[in-house]
Amino acid sequence: MKVSDLNGKAICILGYGREGQAMEQALKADAPDATVTVRDQKDGPDYLKNLGVFDVIIKSPGVPHSEVPESVQNRITNSTQIFLDTVMKKGSLVIGITGTKGKSTTASLIYEILKIDGRDVNLVGNIGEAAIKHVRSAKLNKIFVLEMSSYQLEDRRQDPKWPTVSPHIAVITSFYPEHLDHHGSEDEYKRAKQEIVFHQTSQDHVFFNRYSSSVALPGSGQKHDVNNEGLPLDTAEISLKGIHNLQNIQLACAVARHIGVPDKNIAAAIRRFIPLPHRMQSLGIHGGIAWIDDSISTIPESTIAAMETFKSDIGTLIVGGQDRGLNFENLGRDIANSGIQNVILFPESGARIKAAIEKHERKPNFYEAKNMEEAVTWAKKNTPKGKICLLSPASPSYGMFRNFEERGERFRTAINGD
Repeated sequence: MKVSDLNGKAICILGYGREGQAMEQALKADAPDATVTVRDQKDGPDYLKNLGVFDVIIKSPGVPHSEVPESVQNRITNSTQIFLDTVMKKGSLVIGITGTKGKSTTASLIYEILKIDGRDVNLVGNIGEAAIKHVRSAKLNKIFVLEMSSYQLEDRRQDPKWPTVSPHIAVITSFYPEHLDHHGSEDEYKRAKQEIVFHQTSQDHVFFNRYSSSVALPGSGQKHDVNNEGLPLDTAEISLKGIHNLQNIQLACAVARHIGVPDKNIAAAIRRFIPLPHRMQSLGIHGGIAWIDDSISTIPESTIAAMETFKSDIGTLIVGGQDRGLNFENLGRDIANSGIQNVILFPESGARIKAAIEKHERKPNFYEAKNMEEAVTWAKKNTPKGKICLLSPASPSYGMFRNFEERGERFRTAINGD
């Protein structure tokens, strides 16, 4: 449904964070006769009651789908779906990017490539501003690069009378189990991710690699397997490190070539691209130790990728955080076999990571830290000079920190002694 389709209807905005606030402004501008009610968790436990009085419920990503009464599930949509319906009907091209890891980097790369090529493009969604905030700028030849989280995708199952669409071009970077506490199971998590392609037509396209092929299967979009995409520049010219980032670059290159960007502009954008914060970000050398912030690594597979990037240069690894029941067996094996001298453990998952490491013959020195400051103080004293101290937790930040960004900033502050 377009924003204008909501005019005259009784609307409930469920959740009043960034997206909920932007949705309210869009309704005021383009559906002025809609009756809009805001319900938010801060209003108390009754905010989910009596939702049946509304024609449409626009749910924010932070509100768990499972908590909304079954009787109104077919009235749920979200601002991302409304954005897609609106801008695509105005002739704009939408490139949607999702994946367990790599979606922000890939979306940012595509955006930078298109900017250098002179395209009229905006970067919106899970990275940057809420997509619905830009709905009025939609027009023919406008391109929106839209990062889509599983939370934003899951609520696109709605009443059949409101046709549902997927982006013209879908990009899927990777798929590993994550957010299972929110989605309930790996199957439901995959189901949410697959919403990016479920409603594609034969005129649409999906780009994927060996780590995301299972998510790309549904839908009628044309499939593009990007496992051997050649790069338009030498890898020595690329500041993004790691095999997983090369895979992200390959996806960005394939999409850019598909829409007609010449290789010289693709190469220029990749050369200029600076790694995003908290994604294997160098914080410099302090006290003879190289400090790397990879706080974005909230699953074991991501930490393994970081370890493969820096290999024997790692002297100290900081892991642990909220325990969502992820499998740490492979991570434990790889740490034990890596030659890493020190492993600093945060609660809660640190204990299970330690147990996974101790199943193997070689064991590093362990240190259990209560907070970031304590961890960094110990790392300064025990990391060999010339080696790396890598923060790559393999776990979410919640409990000790608000999010992975705060965790990374606390790491930087502790290093610098601010």
